[in-house]
Amino acid sequence: MTTEPLIPDPLYAGLSSLAAQETTRFAERNLRVRRSPVVHAVRMTPWVAGLAMPAPACGQGWSGAGAGELHPVAEPVNCGHCLASAEARAAAITSSAASQPQLPFPS
Repeated sequence: MTTEPLIPDPLYAGLSSLAAQETTRFAERNLRVRRSPVVHAVRMTPWVAGLAMPAPACGQGWSGAGAGELHPVAEPVNCGHCLASAEARAAAITSSAASQPQLPFPS
């Protein structure tokens, strides 16, 4: 027996579509918050209704609605927290190396 509704929930459909769109925008890219010169690695983080959205891998927060404040960039990561965090480095390393800029990790 299934518990899924027979009619899809339009709110969930919209949220799911937005999450998929944002995930596509940040595929194989790093991230900049607004006009900041700081470039972060990208990590998928829990959002709403079991969905995930791209966010700075180091956990850097930002204020505002969120829409339009995070920008995908093809520049190398220069965030000190992303460079120092094993979790953030892992988030950057697991994406495709074909178009993901290399992170300048110390030897």
